[in-house]
Amino acid sequence: MKIVVVGAGLAGLVCARELRKAGLDVLLLEASDDVGGRVRTDIVDGFKIDRGFQVLFDAYPAVRRNLDLPRLSLQAFDPGAVICIDGAQSVLTDPLRDGAWQDVAAAAVAPVIPVADKVRTLALSRRLSRTKITDEEEPDEVSTEEYLRREGYSIRTIDTFFRPFYGGIFLDRSLSTSAAAFRFYLRMLTEGSAMLPEGGIGAVTQQLAEPLTGADAVRLNAPVQSLMRAEGAVTGVVLEGGEEIKADGVVLAVEAPAAARLANISVPEGALGVTAVYFAGDRAITQSRKLFLNASADAYVNNAQALSTVAPSYAPAGRHLLGATILGISEDPDEDIISRAWADIQSMFSGDREAVRALASYSPLCVRRIPYSQFPQPPGIQYRLQEPGRHGAGLFIAGEWTQGSSINGAMTSGEQAAAAVVRSAVG
Repeated sequence: MKIVVVGAGLAGLVCARELRKAGLDVLLLEASDDVGGRVRTDIVDGFKIDRGFQVLFDAYPAVRRNLDLPRLSLQAFDPGAVICIDGAQSVLTDPLRDGAWQDVAAAAVAPVIPVADKVRTLALSRRLSRTKITDEEEPDEVSTEEYLRREGYSIRTIDTFFRPFYGGIFLDRSLSTSAAAFRFYLRMLTEGSAMLPEGGIGAVTQQLAEPLTGADAVRLNAPVQSLMRAEGAVTGVVLEGGEEIKADGVVLAVEAPAAARLANISVPEGALGVTAVYFAGDRAITQSRKLFLNASADAYVNNAQALSTVAPSYAPAGRHLLGATILGISEDPDEDIISRAWADIQSMFSGDREAVRALASYSPLCVRRIPYSQFPQPPGIQYRLQEPGRHGAGLFIAGEWTQGSSINGAMTSGEQAAAAVVRSAVG
């Protein structure tokens, strides 16, 4: 049985690997010049540049099932974050997980977050880690902001910490994302860490692709124009150049807009984009391995990352890499984006004299725009998503947009689509 998988992102790679394990003949088609989709790493002047700031949560169940984590040589961000506001920096952390006593001590007395809210966060994270979250126990009916209010958090804490921190995860500071997604990420951060692979985030998809490329089962620069159909069934694909590839089944593992175009199926509406700006310098601006949050109400940069402090391999020897994340896609010229981002970076670190001196050695490296990074996930979205798997005779679907906008969701959808194909083959 020959199966064509369209799209070599996380979902397509996992699906194709599972199908090969099951003994099926698989061809993975990718429109671009390499596998990975959005999970790719470019080399720019010797620096490892991910396509937007991305981390790997090592607690993701699908990550643990599909990846050889030790081979990735993961470098961890420290728990918590540094809140930057009005030229001052305040450390927040989980005292039960942070091994840096000085950060634990600083977080305990930091006035930026009320003590009651610090206690609430510890209690909530421990409660979620002990409880299996199901739709019946905690319905997906409220936004993250409403959920936090119900939990008793102050407006100050919501605005100062949760908006920039989870805004960076959801790509939306409004906190209108489903509370179910918030609870899931909080559990992942409680049970594991946010990691950077030594080789960049692209090392994840390169590892997934190894058994496929080694078997000559991947074809790059092969954009699919349409699906072939006969008697109501999908029988293959047509490439943009007109080439036809026949198959017993086709798995669409592409972004939601492409799936809607190719198969005329319902997909989540909207797109959340992100812009990443990278700066290179000669000195480390900080020794902290935490995420830096811009808590200013008029923030342009949502968060900054001392990437080479967390993962030294991201920069050439003697050099350092700083990333800045801007929510949304700007149509402004790169020069204007860099200028505004740099102004925010300087403001975020203005209260740290050593950081200010180090920043003098930095210059812009590149700008990356990722128009479709996630799909919006408002309350109730889980009940409206297409299930990964069979979607008509000869057609199967996979992609994070069938599960949830995360690495875990993409991988899980690939597994489930592959299982559906195997059931079809033996049935």
